[in-house]
Order: sequence, then structure tokens, then C-alpha cells
Amino acid sequence: MKKTLLFLLASLAVLASCEPKEPEKPADPTLSVNPESVVLEAAGGSQTISVEANNSWTAEVTSGTEWLTVSNSSSSSFTVSASANPSHKNLMGAVTVKSDKLSKVVSVTQLASPNNDKIEVSPASLSFEAAGGSKDVTVKANVDVTATASESWITVTPSSVASGQATVAVKVAENTGSSPREATITFAGGDAESVTVAVSQTPASFITVSSETIDAPADGGEFTVKVTSNVNWTVASKPDWATVSPTSGDNTDIKVTVAANSSSEERKGDIVLSGSSAKATVCVVQSANAATETLLATWRCDDAAYTDSHSPDWSTPGANDYSHGTGKGIALPEEGAPAGTQMTWVRNSGISFDLVYITAAEGHFAVKAGAADDGFLFSIPGQNLKKGQVISIDCGLASGANSLPKNWVAKFRTAESGDWTVGECSNAFTTNSGVTAHLQMTKTKDYTSHSRFLATYTVPENVSGATIQIFVCAADGETLKGSTTSGATVRLIPLYNTDNAAEFPGPRISIK
Repeated sequence: MKKTLLFLLASLAVLASCEPKEPEKPADPTLSVNPESVVLEAAGGSQTISVEANNSWTAEVTSGTEWLTVSNSSSSSFTVSASANPSHKNLMGAVTVKSDKLSKVVSVTQLASPNNDKIEVSPASLSFEAAGGSKDVTVKANVDVTATASESWITVTPSSVASGQATVAVKVAENTGSSPREATITFAGGDAESVTVAVSQTPASFITVSSETIDAPADGGEFTVKVTSNVNWTVASKPDWATVSPTSGDNTDIKVTVAANSSSEERKGDIVLSGSSAKATVCVVQSANAATETLLATWRCDDAAYTDSHSPDWSTPGANDYSHGTGKGIALPEEGAPAGTQMTWVRNSGISFDLVYITAAEGHFAVKAGAADDGFLFSIPGQNLKKGQVISIDCGLASGANSLPKNWVAKFRTAESGDWTVGECSNAFTTNSGVTAHLQMTKTKDYTSHSRFLATYTVPENVSGATIQIFVCAADGETLKGSTTSGATVRLIPLYNTDNAAEFPGPRISIK
């Protein structure tokens, strides 16, 4: 039994000794360098780098190949070398060491050579008036120098100078603007640090205003204008209907006071601020006073002696020129009426008797009317009309008792060949024949009572050089009932207040 056991153990030992052995696993690769960064002097030099690796390795310049080399490689080190650095800047390079799959980078810095290039200029800044001019700058340098201006209004002559000491002229053009301006001149050369000269220039004399126009209403008012200037100014001129306060200054506000405009015309005037060679203008435009009435013409019916020598031409084509020249009658418009203003009797009816202009006994302009469109035509030429103005006629009519139109109307136009427009009247009514009338004469004994006739017309558009025409005429063919005695007439008469005092002597035409 013991022998059997020993035999089995021996057999197992033999079998174990016959099994194959596993190969040994290779060691992991290693790589290290020392030092990992190198600084070389500007004059050049070298530095040995130690390498520890369990495999073969290589060293190669990967940055700075133009000035950096690798040499004297051995199994445990290599040398990096650099020639002198002529520049005034540090050089940066790198050497890459590789072993198996590993790599290390050794950074190499070579110091810059000392920089002795230098530029000096004097003065460091230049100031010029608006007119411009030329000033000198002294340049000292151990290198050639070039001057460059940052703006085109500066010229440097010469623009380049050799090393040593030199003078350049800086010329600045005139500044015509209202703002100051600045620029620089840069002096550069070699490796020297560049130097700049600051250049400044004052603006041209200027006066500016915050508003070049003042739109003032007819009733006037106060307006503030801000004035900015680089000179002292005074108020050189202004319209007499405006005041300015203060009348002199520099950067300040002015108060413009505009008086009320009592005229029916718009008015304009310039406020001029002046100082040195500068000036500023504020135009004041003031609206017309639409509520102001301007009397264009008034005729006299009460005390003017009529003669053919001063009468307007009252005849019309086809009418009889027979007239009476004795007694008192209508006169030309009173002094101040526009040249060419006149009144004409227009006869459109086919009456058989002669046209009578004046009846001496009555002392008024009296005519016979027979039908519609017989009437008085007033003409005022040369008027510059504005849209919205109101033309009015105010007159008195009276008549005798014969057959004569009793309904009267005022028509307006602003051109001698234009269409007529019936005016506005607070007493307007429609006649039996369906037309508009403004006044109805009624018989009282032998004559009608004095009747006031007032009508207006609103100008629809601006018209230059217009002829205002107003036609006070019979509105239709309806006549007063009464005697057919010849000589009865319709008359223009003075206007009276309720106390029978004369308000004005005859037909009155105005505009507002």
C-alpha cells in the first residue's frame, strides 16, 4: 500500500514537470527628460538634456528650426544649441523627444539682444489756430526715422530723415468746420519704440442757433433760442416789431419777444447775430391777423360835387352816355384806395329811356333799374388774397316808388371773367321766383326807408394780383308797385346810426 502511494506521487511529479512555461510579460515603456525647459543667452550657447528611457529614443527640433539645433546624442542625453540672437525679441523653440509611443517636449527660449535703437522728438504736442500754419519738430535718433500723420489735413516735410538730428516742418490746413479737431504724428524707425506728437486745432469762428426759424402767431409771444458760439456776438439787426434779450453774449439763451401783428398780411424779419467772422440768422415769421379789417375803398355819396372830369367811366357797352353833371353825387373812392378802383353801373335790362347817372336834386348816385342783373359793379384791382380771408361790402340803398326791382343781392368774384358767387348775408332770403336775395325794398310813401346792405365772401384759395369785383344787383324781375313816373331811381346813400348820425358816407369795401 505504501509503495503504491509513492508510485502515484512520483507519477504526478513527472507529469507536472512536463507542462510548458508561460513567456515573461515585457516591461511598460518609460521616458523622461531633464530639464524640460531651457533658457539660452542672446549670444548663443548650448544645454545638455538628460534622457531616461527603457527603449530607444529620438530628439528632433519641432519649433525654431531656423535658429535651434540638436547634436551629440547618446543613449542618455542630447545637446540643444543656438547661435547669437540679433533681434531685440525673445525667440521661442521646442525639441520633441519620442520613445515607443511616448513623447516629451523640451521648450527652449533664447533671450533677445539688447535694444539700443532710440527716437526722441520735441515738442511732444502742437496746437494750431483755425487758420492753420506750420511749426517745427526736432527729431533725434540713432536709426532712420519716418513720420506718418493720422489725418490728411496734416503734412510733414520731409516725411523721412536719416539717423542723427533733424528738423521737420508740420503744416496744418485751415479748419473751416465748427468743431475742434485732433490728430497724431507717429515717428518710427528700426527697432526703436515709436514716438507720437499730438496735434490739435481750434475750430473756425462759429455761431449756431438751436432754431433758424420762429413761427409766431398773430398775437405774438416769447420764444427762447439757444446760441452756441466760440466768439462773443452781438445782435447786428432785427425787425422793429421784435426784441432780443440779451443783445450780446457767447454760449447763452436769447429771449425773442414778438409783438402782436395787427396787419392782415403775414410778416417776416431776420434776427442776425454777428461776432468775429461768424454770424447766425433766425428768421421770424408771424401770421397775419385774420381778424383785422382793412378798408380797401369808401365812396362818398353825400357832399361830393359830380363833374365829368373826375368821374369814373360809368357807361357800359350799348348804354346811352347821357348824364347830368350838376348838383352833388358820388365821388371817387376816398384817398388810399388802390389805383384803378372804380364803380360802374351795369345795364342788362332793355329799358327804353335814357340811362340817367346823376339826379342833381337828390345829391346821390341814382340810376334807373328795370330788371334782374341791373346793378352797381365795384372793382378793386391788384389784390393778393389768401385763402380764408373775408371780403365784405357795406352800403345803403334807397329807391323811388316806380316800377323797379325790389329784391337785391351782392355777388362776388376775384377775376374779371370769373363766375359770380352769391355772398353770405344774415338777412338772406329766397324770393318768390326762387332765387337768393339779401335786401327787399319796401315802399313808404314816395320813397323807401333807408336800407342797409351788408354781404360777405370768403376767399376759397390764394390769388395773386386779383381784381375783386362786387356786383350789387337786382336779384330778379319783381318790381315795386307804384307810379311809373319817369325819373324815379335806385340810389346809393350814406349809412347812418340809429341816432341819424352818419356812420360812413357811402359804399364801403373791406377785407379781413
